Amino acid sequence: MLLAANPVLQAARDYWRALPHPVNIPDFRLIDAATIPRIILPHMIIAEVNRGNFDLGRFRLCGHEIARWFRTLPEGLDARAFAELADPVYTHYMRDLLAEVIQRRKPVYCKSVYTLPPLEPGEPDNVITAERLVLPLADGATAVECTIIVETLTASDTRAGPIRLLPPEPGVTVSHGPFEVAG
Repeated sequence: MLLAANPVLQAARDYWRALPHPVNIPDFRLIDAATIPRIILPHMIIAEVNRGNFDLGRFRLCGHEIARWFRTLPEGLDARAFAELADPVYTHYMRDLLAEVIQRRKPVYCKSVYTLPPLEPGEPDNVITAERLVLPLADGATAVECTIIVETLTASDTRAGPIRLLPPEPGVTVSHGPFEVAG
C-alpha cells in the first residue's frame, strides 16, 4: 500500500475519506477543526486553488512542522509571493501536482528528494525526503476550490534543523517522483 509506511499521510487520507462528500469530494465549509486528527495538524497546509492556472491562491493554514521546515510559508501567503520564493522548476512541479488533483478529484501522492551538501567537509550529503498527499476540497460546488496538503519531511542528518528549501540553495539537487492517485 502506497501510504502504509507513512502514518501521517495515511491518517490524512482516512480523515479526508471520512468527511461528508456532498459533491463527490468534501466541502471545506463542513470541516470542523476540532475533528482534524492531531497527528496531521503539524504537517498540514490548507490552500486555496486558482483553477485557471492550477496555481496556489493563498495558504489558509500552515502547520507548525511545515513552518519549521519552510520558514517562508506563513499563513496568508498568496501565489505571487510563493512564486517569488520558489524555484521556477519547483513552481511548475507544484502546478502540475495541483492540476492532477483538480482533474482527478482524488488524493494524489508524490515524493521529492532534496540532496544538500554535508554540514562538515568529509561527511555524507544530507538527504531530505518530502512526502506529500494532496487532498481536494470543494466549496459547495463540484469544482476543486481548496486543497489540504499534508507533507512530512525527514532528513538523514538531523543536525541541520530547519532548512529553507525554496528556492533550492546553491549545491542542492532536487528530484521529484511521479504523481500517484492514493484515493
